[in-house]
Amino acid sequence: MNQVRSTGKIIIYFFFAVLSFSNYSLAQIEVEEEPKRLYYERTRRITNFWDMKDMRDVTHKDRFLMGKNRISGNISYNTQRIVIDDGKELHNEMRSAIGFFTRIRFFEQFSFNTTFYKDFNPKAAAFWTSNFTYSIARYNWKPNRFNYGYENYLNNRYKDNLIEMGNKFLEGYYFLSFSHNLFDTMPRFLNFDESSLIKITYFARYSIKYRDKFDEIHGGLTSGKLFFGAGFRYTFIKNLYVESAIYLYPEEYKKQPWDPDYSYGFGYFDYRAFRLSFTYGNWAVNRFPWNQQEYRRYGFLDGNFRIIANWLW
Repeated sequence: MNQVRSTGKIIIYFFFAVLSFSNYSLAQIEVEEEPKRLYYERTRRITNFWDMKDMRDVTHKDRFLMGKNRISGNISYNTQRIVIDDGKELHNEMRSAIGFFTRIRFFEQFSFNTTFYKDFNPKAAAFWTSNFTYSIARYNWKPNRFNYGYENYLNNRYKDNLIEMGNKFLEGYYFLSFSHNLFDTMPRFLNFDESSLIKITYFARYSIKYRDKFDEIHGGLTSGKLFFGAGFRYTFIKNLYVESAIYLYPEEYKKQPWDPDYSYGFGYFDYRAFRLSFTYGNWAVNRFPWNQQEYRRYGFLDGNFRIIANWLW
């Protein structure tokens, strides 16, 4: 009972901390659903591919929700080093996978999101790699907005049976986050072009069940795994960015060897359709020097390198 009360207090403290940063009250949270269109037309035919924004510009048709910004996604090539322990020695495998991401926005900024991977080296698998991921949540890119929902980025496998899929569903995270820009007006020495921006995100995540390094499942509705974090992203010029995040685990014994103390990444990201992006992200295992590191050979090469091609239906 004391554990439940402690967890409840932590959630309440985090919630009010987020409100103090936001300078907004709950009554001011806006629903930003676009008005229903009676018709859809443009005044000119798009012929230059680099001016095209979605599939309607490609096909010049109004059918099947084309041009309504309801369905989007990307195709990516992913590679990273995976250190494998076969019980005798450590050796490296290189992951090589094609990812197919789809986002279906069904109301306002609420969407159902999936990513399916085709792995060309099945041996390159770890606790932090997946065959597929999914989420249903509100993701609003604008500042001073709350986002919330459910995410499952676990090591889901195509070979999982229904019982295993059910267990992993309970291991997924329910989250609440709040984002804001660090400056209302960017300082001149940090402002290089119109893309320059510093964004801060605070978040809390809770999973009903969690798995340990021995593959045993623990937790329950009120005894699951809770952690907090804060993320930083600086887009400095021409959509080039660097980012990082730190994580706090109130119940330290629930932190697993692959749970990070911090994460980091960088890259070039162009959100527009039919554009290429290049990104790197290292979101697992990283430990501060004063904390134990069980994956001693984990490092920069174990992060995920991606080439991404965005599309918009």
